[in-house]
Amino acid sequence: MLKFMDYVLDAFGDATHWNRDNSYSSLTATSDALLCFSTPTSLSLNVSSLSTPHFATSYTLSTLGVIDGSLSYLYSNVSLDGIPAATPSIPLRSLVRGYRDIALPPVLPKTSISLDGARKPTLLHATLALPPPSVLTALYTRRINPRTLFSLSLNSKSTTSPTTGPSSPPPASLLAHLQHDTGRYRVEALGSTDSALLGLRGLWNFGYPTEPAAQQSRLSGPGADPAVGLSDLPVPAEAAIYGPKPSLLSAGAEVYYSPLSSVVGLSTGLRFTTLQPAASVSTSSTPTCKPLTGTSAAFASATANTLTSSAHSSFPYTMTLIATPLTGSLASTYSIKPLPNLALSSRFGFNVYSWESEYVLGAEIWRQHHRPRITIGKSDGLDWATDKAAQWLEDEQKLLLRQRKEKQEELEESVIRLRVDDNWNFRALWTGRVKELLVSAGVNIAPTATSSQRYQMAGSGLGSGGTGLEKRWKGSVGVEVAYSS
Repeated sequence: MLKFMDYVLDAFGDATHWNRDNSYSSLTATSDALLCFSTPTSLSLNVSSLSTPHFATSYTLSTLGVIDGSLSYLYSNVSLDGIPAATPSIPLRSLVRGYRDIALPPVLPKTSISLDGARKPTLLHATLALPPPSVLTALYTRRINPRTLFSLSLNSKSTTSPTTGPSSPPPASLLAHLQHDTGRYRVEALGSTDSALLGLRGLWNFGYPTEPAAQQSRLSGPGADPAVGLSDLPVPAEAAIYGPKPSLLSAGAEVYYSPLSSVVGLSTGLRFTTLQPAASVSTSSTPTCKPLTGTSAAFASATANTLTSSAHSSFPYTMTLIATPLTGSLASTYSIKPLPNLALSSRFGFNVYSWESEYVLGAEIWRQHHRPRITIGKSDGLDWATDKAAQWLEDEQKLLLRQRKEKQEELEESVIRLRVDDNWNFRALWTGRVKELLVSAGVNIAPTATSSQRYQMAGSGLGSGGTGLEKRWKGSVGVEVAYSS
């Protein structure tokens, strides 16, 4: 389950229209969410609040032998009043990262964006972990323009004794991250003060259209079919993008180098995934009779049918292949979503140098049930004020408010996530709502081989029978409770 601050960070990205899926670091986001989830190991309590549309706070308290916690603060100059912040109203699927149904990245404009004049989207976030040794993490993010995002991260840890020797890690480190996204490709540059680490990574989407509007101009420009202008029905420009491409192939790579420690890192990967349904045809614009052959109405009707059926005919799936040449590691993943409430994933890893391999399986199962409605016998006398206030909202806000209210009143969801590997390490995590709280309960079980001493009876005394390996099971159980307002 996502922390409340991570949920607000995602909301900031959505509010500024930043695509977090179009990145090399998100190449295996689907399989990582289904196979690499963590389970709580202690009793943890999170209390959060979006006190204003621009300011959020969060407090965490956990206990496992000793009591520890953290304080988090976040500020954004972008108003976040449109996101649900109360625990009962937050969609559970927004807090549980499961299968990522990716859409085709949009073409981002080059013009700069501003808020209330010359202000650009900016976010400040800081977390202080207690008790000592305390750790301070801070994040500064600024949207320079629609295609460029800059972030600066700080990680500082308090030390009881001064660092000695050149090999001692520094008490604080800075990480600068610059991202440039055009929709067709993304390039990222990273620099860290820890060992002067430098990094560069990029992602390229194959078959991505350079000018989506150019396909439209071919239909209405010089040399086009004269029959196109016989009707006022528009031809969807997205047909050239989504029609023949219900899937997307992406390739990327990353390289890291540290001149101080002479460390080099290199990896490359591929991702093939199905896309979200591109468009749906409104019934109000669909003609009741068949249009004449050769007219633009017939062409638009055929294009609309292509858009409706352009989504993948089978269930959504994602395949990835990651190679690390320096270490000889290969990892392939396959994730599918055969049902709306079921997702499956598998990962196979192999090392060409040591001939070692691993296999991991994971599943995500959603459960939905209708919450009993609570009927109120008498009106509170404020219906006229509620109706009057609803008139001030725009149509999109009214629709969003009605959908949230219906989902909150009628539908209740919970999710079970399972994971097992070839060494029989097993994890299970349940996440759902209990009254006004969000609860996550998990268990982690793993086998361990321990040496044991065997004894046998020899005459009137005891004799040692040798040593052997005995397989035992160890595990951990934890519960995490979250509340936000």
